[in-house]
This record gives sequence, structure tokens and C-alpha cells, in this order.
Amino acid sequence: MSERPEIPAILTHREYFESLFMDRVNKSPLPKIDTLNAIIQFQITDDSEGVWNVVIEKGLVREVTKRTIDNPTCVFLLDSATFLSIVKREITPQQAFFQGKADIKGDILLALKMNILVGYM
Repeated sequence: MSERPEIPAILTHREYFESLFMDRVNKSPLPKIDTLNAIIQFQITDDSEGVWNVVIEKGLVREVTKRTIDNPTCVFLLDSATFLSIVKREITPQQAFFQGKADIKGDILLALKMNILVGYM
């Protein structure tokens, strides 16, 4: 397995989704949740084109896409700064939610598991 890409100090959410998300999750040394099959949608609220869908099958990211996907399993609404703070592990998804920096729609149980999944990101 090749090495997992590092997160650069200067990064946009767009660069993360387009270039790093899939490899960082799939190459994470953490054991995968092989029963996880979901479509997680991230709506970046300060970007008019900031809707990203992450298709997960058997714990691995199969696709990161901007194409429209109806009825995602879980939707996270947050601004780009909050998203990057979570990715860089400056705050947890729960902290972002309870501080009013993120909103969650859909499968709340999956959203609660995102604290574990952030370790992959």
C-alpha cells in the first residue's frame, strides 16, 4: 500500500475533495468499517458550488463527486473553514455541531460515527 497523502498547511475544501479525500480515507492505517455503505453529502455553505457527495461501499470511498445524488444517507452543512478545521483535527464534528458551526440532516447515528471516520480523513 502506498503512503497516505499529508494535508498541506494551505488547502481549500475543493482541493481536499478533488485531490486528497479518497486516498486519505482508503489508505488510512485504521481498520475500515466494512459494514459501512453510505452516501455522505457535504454542503459547504460559503461556496455556491460546494456540494460534495462521498460514496462509501464496504468502508472504502468509491467516489467523490459533485453530481447530484438524491437522498444521501447523511448531510453535513458547514462552511469551508469549519470543514478544514475538522479535517485538520482542530475541532471534532461534535464540537462543530454543538457550537452551531455545522448542521446535520439524515442518519444521525451515522453522523455520530463521523468522529471515528474523521480519523480516516
